[in-house]
Amino acid sequence: MGRGSSKVGGGQTSAFTKEAEKNVRGMTGYNVTTANGDKMEFFFIKDGGETLYTNSIGGIPEITPNNWSEKQMIKRIKGNGGSAEKYSKKELVEKEARRLEDRAKTSKVLDETYARNKVGDQVNKAYRNTRKASRIARRK
Repeated sequence: MGRGSSKVGGGQTSAFTKEAEKNVRGMTGYNVTTANGDKMEFFFIKDGGETLYTNSIGGIPEITPNNWSEKQMIKRIKGNGGSAEKYSKKELVEKEARRLEDRAKTSKVLDETYARNKVGDQVNKAYRNTRKASRIARRK
């Protein structure tokens, strides 16, 4: 097949891939194993001269300890006996796309549950109002 042509099973992208590509722009990620064998992930973003990091993709970024740069933080991890493997851009996009897809599914379930419970809330509100009226009537 020629260059740029689609292959069977290849070239298919999820609906979230384009948004994921935008979200990971300027982001780098590392799979870190500490000296005692604990595994964790770090994702770094440069924002206005500050290096921010988070332990999960899509998490709330924080300023790195002691305002270290990404290189300094990885150097510290390696210096303490750990190892750090950098994620490729493709891996970052795949992780973010999976997160976005999961977030969309979760939102759908929560929206359906809310819609189902809204009717119940209205019935309960009417019941509470009736009980309140009865209590007030009994006081007099």
